[in-house]
Amino acid sequence: MNRETKIIYSFVVIALLIVGAFIFLWTLKINQMNQVKLRSNENVERIVDRDISTTDADEVTRNFFDLKGKVWLISHVFTRCPGQCAGVCAVLNDLREEVSDKELLHLVSVSLDPAHDKPSHLKVFSEKHELASKDWWFLTGDPEPLNRYMMEVFSLSAQEKSEEQRSSPDDLFAHRPMVVLVDHNLKIRGWYDPFDERGNKSLRKNLFSAINDMKSSKGS
Repeated sequence: MNRETKIIYSFVVIALLIVGAFIFLWTLKINQMNQVKLRSNENVERIVDRDISTTDADEVTRNFFDLKGKVWLISHVFTRCPGQCAGVCAVLNDLREEVSDKELLHLVSVSLDPAHDKPSHLKVFSEKHELASKDWWFLTGDPEPLNRYMMEVFSLSAQEKSEEQRSSPDDLFAHRPMVVLVDHNLKIRGWYDPFDERGNKSLRKNLFSAINDMKSSKGS
């Protein structure tokens, strides 16, 4: 290897190291920003300050204000979801199993595709995944008001994918798998990614904290 080739080789190696370092630092920065966002979300003072009528899988009208006095977890779901929604539901089901006083916790899964998801679709979905329960609502409703309500009150939304963006016919929406924790006073305690290790641990910790706070307020 002559001197000129060695110089070129050295420059290439240095350039690759610089690019690698930049990518590493950028990834680290993004992760730090995401963690800061998650931590800041946990401290947000926000109340479920208005209600909406929805319909559950048994075609019963449900209102969120009826859950005052309970701790509840709310997230999005849609019955044609290729897998992520069932995964979120599995995490919620595991959490429910960890709670000894199950009557203190309520789970709510709201369709982000209410134009398609009728009560019958939600019933099939909940039974297929063995989630049907009186303390777990699978809800749908009038599409435009329901989607707007979920965005404005819980900051939960979804974006319909174009055909080019879909990996399968059922890959219809882009949405973050977030779970919102609401306490017995309708105060939102935080937003959590159940698939993120830190987010999952934080969700569990704050869920049991909210349940204990509710017990204390009732003197139990």
